[in-house]
Amino acid sequence: MTQEKVLEALSNVQEPDLGKDIVTLNMVKDIRIEGNNVSFTVVLTTPACPLKDLIRNACINAIKLLVNKDATVLVNFTANTTTNRTDPQSVLPKVKNIVAVVSGKGGVGKSTVAANLALAFAQDGAKVGLMDADIYGPSVPIMFGVRGERPMMIPGKGERGLIVPIERFGIKLMSIGLLVDDKSAVVWRGPMASSAIRQFVTDVHWDELDYLVIDKIGRAHV
Repeated sequence: MTQEKVLEALSNVQEPDLGKDIVTLNMVKDIRIEGNNVSFTVVLTTPACPLKDLIRNACINAIKLLVNKDATVLVNFTANTTTNRTDPQSVLPKVKNIVAVVSGKGGVGKSTVAANLALAFAQDGAKVGLMDADIYGPSVPIMFGVRGERPMMIPGKGERGLIVPIERFGIKLMSIGLLVDDKSAVVWRGPMASSAIRQFVTDVHWDELDYLVIDKIGRAHV
């Protein structure tokens, strides 16, 4: 087996969404060959790619059919997450994708969906943040077992510092429930609530994220 033959075989593997082969798309990296063992890395456009198993099986079959039927093939995955943002990115400039969980009705499972979506992204290797935008009844601290914990502050631009999100399960978390007592949050109204949401966007050190999931966006916040 040679690197050239491996690449030639993998040029028959199509990326289903992009409609071109993974070699032409420059998705194949770090080819290593030792005897009958061959390994390489496929760079996906998102760590949450649902077609990962399909691509893996196609790569293995291509090597075995076109290069060496006795080959042991190890396909690794990494991701260079793309962004779908079309705004100027003056806000949250290091966040590639923002996912809002939206409903005009309460009690329909927005927090459950947002939490599981964030966990799924993180388990696939993405850098993820979860913003709990429910000012009146924050549930993220309870769901992630961080109730009662308080985030740290670091120096930021101007007089105010930046809030450092609490991390659990590889996810950066921010909620009003991490800043004030639960009972205090319930009585917030109007400008106070809007100010808190704005602070979560401008004054939190989210840093680089592939996905920022925002929970509890309803009619009051749109």
